Amino acid sequence: MKKCCIFVNGNMKTSEFYKETASSHELLISADGASNRLFELGIVPDYIVGDLDSIKSEVEEYYKTQKTVFIKFPAKKDKTDTELAIDLAKDMGYSNITMLGFLGERLDHMLGNIFMLYYAQQLGLKLELVDENNKAWLITKGKTKILNEKGRTISFITLGDNAYGITLKGFAYPLDNYNLELGSTRCISNIVSEDEAEIELDIGKLIAILTNPELQFSMN
Repeated sequence: MKKCCIFVNGNMKTSEFYKETASSHELLISADGASNRLFELGIVPDYIVGDLDSIKSEVEEYYKTQKTVFIKFPAKKDKTDTELAIDLAKDMGYSNITMLGFLGERLDHMLGNIFMLYYAQQLGLKLELVDENNKAWLITKGKTKILNEKGRTISFITLGDNAYGITLKGFAYPLDNYNLELGSTRCISNIVSEDEAEIELDIGKLIAILTNPELQFSMN
């Protein structure tokens, strides 16, 4: 299955991680200002999309020489550059998307990026938010398996409303048909305890967040 990588204008620190991730995807889309960081990392996107108010002129000129395609939108628009990038991926036939740079200095943008999990799901797409230490995705009704992540910290947060009938198997703190209320922290900082773990959900939506083991005690 073809995979698309979308870069947004947040933190991207470790060049090796982002270069390696980019190389495993067939299509690279940069949302406007993220192009400045990609330039520093030595990554050439296939497309740059947005109102182009954040990209530096020298970066824009360089990517034009690399045959990157620019898709410019008006500054006054109803969608963020991130949404436009997701729309482009869908229009080009990509249903598997990895988003990089989703965490940054602005809380509003960060929350908006996290809610793109729901936006993508409504479009029939599978979106993962990834950085050096975290991976987040949306869980909906049914069973979801987590493979080969033993030892990693995992949290589940409700999206939009309560989540009903949560069963966790293969975790340090299992649950059986548990109802998680919106705003509850009951499912923060669990640990994957088996090579194959399973989440079952009857009603609702959960954001699942996997975190590297070395960070599991850094915040409480």
